[in-house]
Amino acid sequence: MATLQQSLPTAAPRAAQPAGRIAFDYWVVLLCGWFIFGLFLDGWAHNHGRVDDTFFTPWHAVLYSGYGAVGMLLVGTHFRNVSRGAAWGRALPQGYMLSLAGVLLFGAAGAFDFAWHELFGFEANMEALLSPAHLALATGAFLFVTGPLRAYWVRRTETNWRAMLPLVLGLAFVASLITFFLQYASLTGEMGLIVGRMRGGEARYADLRGVTGILLHTATLTGVMLFAVRRWRLPFGAFTLIFALNMALMTWMLISQTAEFLLIIPAALAGLLADLLLRPATPITATPITAAPQRLRVFSFVVPFALALGVIVTLHIIGLMLFNRGVWWAIHMWLGAPFLAGIGGTFLSYLLVPPALPESERA
Repeated sequence: MATLQQSLPTAAPRAAQPAGRIAFDYWVVLLCGWFIFGLFLDGWAHNHGRVDDTFFTPWHAVLYSGYGAVGMLLVGTHFRNVSRGAAWGRALPQGYMLSLAGVLLFGAAGAFDFAWHELFGFEANMEALLSPAHLALATGAFLFVTGPLRAYWVRRTETNWRAMLPLVLGLAFVASLITFFLQYASLTGEMGLIVGRMRGGEARYADLRGVTGILLHTATLTGVMLFAVRRWRLPFGAFTLIFALNMALMTWMLISQTAEFLLIIPAALAGLLADLLLRPATPITATPITAAPQRLRVFSFVVPFALALGVIVTLHIIGLMLFNRGVWWAIHMWLGAPFLAGIGGTFLSYLLVPPALPESERA
C-alpha cells in the first residue's frame, strides 16, 4: 500500500556567519590600538599629577573616543549584517560577537564608573587599579581587545607579517592591558632599586615590590607567549615587537627619568631570544615546540630569566649614569629573582603541556 508523504514546511535559511577578513582584523586592531594608547595616556596623566577631581579630562577623551571608535565599528557591522539577513547572534565574523559583548559591558561600566566617582569620590594611586568600576571596565576592554585572537584561533592563515600583524598586535595589547592593571608590581617603575638602600622597613618594602614586579610582569608576558605558541607559528620578530611595545608603553606611563627608556632594550632582546629559540631549523618539517616538551621547558625558563636579568642589569647601568650608584641588591637578589621568574615560566609550561600519563593510566 502506498504511503502518502506530506512535505512539511521548513524555516527559511538564515545567512551564514560572515567570513573573517584580514581587512576587518586590521580595522579592529587599529582602533583597539587607539584605545590602548588612550588607556596608557590616562595612566601617564595619573602618575604625573596631570589630573583633577573631574571625569571630563583630555585623557579620558582619548580613552573613551578610542572605545567609541571600536564600538561604532562592531555595532555598525553587526547592524549591517543583520539587515542583510544574518542571525542576530551570528552577525559578526567568528571571534567578534564576544567583542561586541565587551563593548556593551564597557559602556555599562563607564556609566557605573561615573556614578562611582559621584558617590565615593576619585581614586588615588593603587585605588584606581582596584576600583570595582575600573575592573569592570578592564573586563569589557579585555573582551573586545581579544577579538583578533579569537578570530585567528579558528582561522587558517599564512604565517607572514601581512597576514598575522593584527594577531601580533592583539597579543601585545592584551599583555599591555594586563600589565597596566598590575603596574604597582611591574618591571618598570622600580627606580627605587637604584637610588641607594633605604633603612629599616622601607628597604624591605622596596625589596618586596621589586621581586613581586619581576615575578608578575614576567609571568604575564610568558603566559601570553605560551598561549600564542600553543596555536600559531608567528613570523620571526613577533615576540621582539610584543615585548618591546609592552615595555615602551609601561616605561612611558611610569617614567621618572628619560634614561628609563633604555629598559626597552633588554625587553626587545628577550623577545628576540624567544624568536630565535622558536625559529625552526627546517621550516617545513620542524617539530612545533609544543610537541617537544623538553625544548618547551627550556624555552619557558630561559626567556623570562633573560628578561628579568636584562632589566636588572639595565637598571644598574641607569643608576650609574644618573646617581653614580647601581642597584643595591647583592648577587643573592639580582640573580635569584630572575631564577624565580624562570621557574615560574617553567611551571606555566606544565599547564600548557602536562607530562604524559603512564600507559596504565591512559584511557
